Amino acid sequence: MSLESFIREMYLPFVMQNKKSWHMDERYAMHHIIPHIGDIKLSQIDTNTLYEWRSQLLEKGLSSSTCYRLFWLAKYILNCAVRWKVLADDEAFRDAQCPREQPRRPEMLTEREAESLLALLERHADNVSARAIHLLFLTGASKSEILYARWKDVNLRQHLLFTKIPGGRKRGIPLSGEAVSLIRTFPRRDDVPWLFFHLGSGKRVVSLFSFWNKLRKELGRPTLRLNDLRHVFVRSLMQKGANYNDVCSLLGHYSAEVFHLQSQMQVEQISSLYGGSCESLSFH
Repeated sequence: MSLESFIREMYLPFVMQNKKSWHMDERYAMHHIIPHIGDIKLSQIDTNTLYEWRSQLLEKGLSSSTCYRLFWLAKYILNCAVRWKVLADDEAFRDAQCPREQPRRPEMLTEREAESLLALLERHADNVSARAIHLLFLTGASKSEILYARWKDVNLRQHLLFTKIPGGRKRGIPLSGEAVSLIRTFPRRDDVPWLFFHLGSGKRVVSLFSFWNKLRKELGRPTLRLNDLRHVFVRSLMQKGANYNDVCSLLGHYSAEVFHLQSQMQVEQISSLYGGSCESLSFH
């Protein structure tokens, strides 16, 4: 049995009944596992197969944290095959490891690059992915929050977008005047609840990677990640004097480690501008 057959015929039916976040497993499997190693027989998958696959994902532009989640999902799927007696044992891939890497330094945009990005997004305003990325840039929201946003949760008068993502977490995202103006341009359909949907099918948009990969190459920043737009937004808040608690209040949550990296980068930037040490500067 191939890995693809096992995933479609046994694994997905199982998680659909037993895992609340099975949609994530399905999306990861369909977009990142099956296209690369789905045609390989289960008995032929070993440690080298998994390592080569992870390298392909990194070369494709996926972040190390995403590759980490995909790697361990693949191992979990293979272990299910062992548990359900489809595979005799896990000897071939038992030693495969994917250690979690240290937090990656956020990539920033210069003022000119930010302007170029906005110009590109406006040029592709008819593309639903471009509209979603534009709103990400203006709000600092997470990708899941934006892609799960529904029209009934939009309150343009109060400048708030309420979102609820898998797991039940719900919060209000503050909307700037620019974000409100952008949302007013979005197409709507009475039978579709989502802000971001495919016009033909009415189905919710679940991935922005393909368009983003094209966009960042056109921008000349091929390693820039969508999540870096969130960091760019946080940097703008820090430059206005926001501290960690302020950032968490506005964004719902934010990694303390990444905030520290941002603070360190800001100190380094100021230090380079003035040609000296800024050891006395601190961000709390």
